[in-house]
Order: sequence, then C-alpha cells, then structure tokens
Amino acid sequence: MKKINVTIWSEGLDPELEPRAVALYPEDINTYLAGFLGEEADFEVNICSMSQPENGLSEEILTKTDVLVWWSHLYDDQVSDEAAERVVQAVLNGMGLLFLHASLGSKPAKRLLGVNSNVGKYREVGEMERIWVVNRSHPAVEGMEKEYIEIPGSEMYGEPYGIPTPDDIVFISWFEGGEVLRSGVSWHKGAGKVFFFSPGHEEFPVYYQKEIQKVMGNIVRWLKPVCGPKITFRGEIGSLEPIKNPVKK
Repeated sequence: MKKINVTIWSEGLDPELEPRAVALYPEDINTYLAGFLGEEADFEVNICSMSQPENGLSEEILTKTDVLVWWSHLYDDQVSDEAAERVVQAVLNGMGLLFLHASLGSKPAKRLLGVNSNVGKYREVGEMERIWVVNRSHPAVEGMEKEYIEIPGSEMYGEPYGIPTPDDIVFISWFEGGEVLRSGVSWHKGAGKVFFFSPGHEEFPVYYQKEIQKVMGNIVRWLKPVCGPKITFRGEIGSLEPIKNPVKK
C-alpha cells in the first residue's frame, strides 16, 4: 500500500504573545497534529514551519507532498510571495491542501480562494460549538458515530464569512452565542482539492478531541491526489487530427 505523504506546516507559536497556546502545544501545533495523524497506517507524516529555509515550503518539500496541512493565524504576511506561489502551483498540479482554523487569511488561501477569504465575525470566549454534518455522503464524515460533534470551548467564527461558494458544504457549526458558520467546505482547484475546516483555536484543546482527529484523517484521505494523466501546459500546440481549410496568418 502506497502511503499518503502528509506535510504539516505551522507558522509557530510565540511564547510571549500566546502562553496559553504554548501550554497546550509546547512543541507547536504542527508537532501535535503529526502525533495523531502519524498513527494512521496509510500516512507518512512530516512537519515543517515558517522558520525553516524558504519558509519550510521549498520545491523539494512540496514535490514530495501529497497533502499539505496548513495552520496559521498571526504571521501570514511573513510567508514569502515565492513560497505562497509554490503552494498554489502545487495545488493546481494535484496536491491536496487542508486549511485549518484561521488559515484562510494566508497568502495561498487568498490566491486560491480570493482576497476576502477570511472576512467574518469572531468572538473568543470559549463558548460551546456544535458541528453538524450536512453532507452525509462526503468521505470526511466516514465512521462518525453521531451527526454532530460538540466542542465544549471554542472560538466563534460567524457568517457572513467571506469565502467563495464552495463545491461542497460538509459541516455547519452552531455556536452557543447564536451564530453559525460553514465550518467544513471544499473546492476543486485545477488538478487539486482544497478543504477548509475551521475548528482549532490555539488556546482551546480542540485538536485533543478524538472526533476532530478522526474527521481530519478522513479529510486528508479525501484530499490525496488523483493519479490522472500528466498534462503539459505549453501554449499553442498542433492538432491531433487534420484540420480542413485552416486559416493562414
């Protein structure tokens, strides 16, 4: 069985600005995500971070990546334009990309989904979030025991949320304060796929929940590349069949 090569990328946590987050994820969020995703027999997991050369998004790393898991929220502008463009091109050529929590503010998200891809309401008071399944046929819900997941304490993101109309809406969240959010949605981009899964504020132990871990594993499997034909983009080409009476320039 060929394993899915998963690269988990994070911008890193600042001990001075984010002490509660560091207490939950002392070795960074990417390391924690790699811990439970790495337990999946069909995954080969690696971690990268913004502090590495080429922001941890070199051509070599992306070429080896089937699915890129991206977590960021404060330092999106510190990712170089070159690194962001490499991610975009990798997706268009087949790589899967999972944007977590606030990552729609990242440069790759804005280039793939639009510059207003993370405009919306938010509130950080640790309210309950109930994530409802609204597409029971999507592979992301494989093996779920209930039709919803409850997170005891979460950050609220609310509609209207500035994302383009998705190809699929898989999850919708309801928050204790009354707001709702399209919290699990997907798009096809070129030969690749993109999924946004919103739960995962750094100051709440959302990723500790087994139900969330299961859904994330399902999403990664859905995002893996399709082994289709190789396409060469090279501008004007000749025809496969003879063309009668072609116009001469």
